[in-house]
Amino acid sequence: MMTFEESLKEKINLYLNKLKKSGLSDKTIDRYEKLLKHFEIWAENYGLLSDKLVLMETDIEKFIDYLKSKKLSPTTIKMVLNRTKELVEFSGGKWLADKRIYRERSKTESARPYSELELRQILDYLKTHNKVYYYLALTLYGFGLRVSEAVQLLPDDIFEKENQIFVRVRPEISKFNKSREAPLILKGQYRNDFIDFIVKRKNPKLKDKTLFTYYNDVQKRIITIDRHNVKSYFHKLSKQLGINITAHRFRDTYISYMVAKGIKPITVAKWVGHKDVNTTLRYYTKLTTKDELEELNKI
Repeated sequence: MMTFEESLKEKINLYLNKLKKSGLSDKTIDRYEKLLKHFEIWAENYGLLSDKLVLMETDIEKFIDYLKSKKLSPTTIKMVLNRTKELVEFSGGKWLADKRIYRERSKTESARPYSELELRQILDYLKTHNKVYYYLALTLYGFGLRVSEAVQLLPDDIFEKENQIFVRVRPEISKFNKSREAPLILKGQYRNDFIDFIVKRKNPKLKDKTLFTYYNDVQKRIITIDRHNVKSYFHKLSKQLGINITAHRFRDTYISYMVAKGIKPITVAKWVGHKDVNTTLRYYTKLTTKDELEELNKI
């Protein structure tokens, strides 16, 4: 019986032979083989549960962490991931992750927060036309959550402490498997609407249901929103409102709000779950003209 290592080597050889027959040069094949060597070494040490190459999103995230630990450039990491994904699918396996799972931002790229007018336009439209996504948007913006975290929240993850409302991100739903808490920044009517929503979801009968599980009157069934639903819906809404709407921009807006309030980077990093404070510091690297003038006034 073949070992996992032998089975994987055979799959890689079959894949490379297929590419060679398609007319790719020996030089290109050699390059692809070197790229796949990273996956081969990682997979042997990581211990995938099956030699059928079914990679869950958490597996792929750990593979990405491994590639980063080898000090590979973002371009090389993308090439390794693309080639590995093709190998997995060629071998009849499954690559169960969003195609944008690895997005290495430029070191000097600033956040892309919504403007105050954009945010109000989005929220007011959703409040009138789609209450479920209205509450989701309030949650994303209000706590600065990743969409993968927001869609897995339970009612009891929202709680009150020291006269403030917080979210508790459980280890099993956080990106880096680490629990954290973050304060709510919503004000005025948006805050009131969010609190009303949470109070209703605190019903004991809904205790084990994620916040964004609801009964769809049109489809006559219970629906639980996931990240793919969110991406699809916001893509359509972007065209309708003429605004580039993504779940991550709500998070950018939360972080930028904290920056504008003068919150220390290390505190912001803790609240939003940045593994490295340097990620948070990117939001401080580019000041708007207004910010620059305000800083000059302090001199």
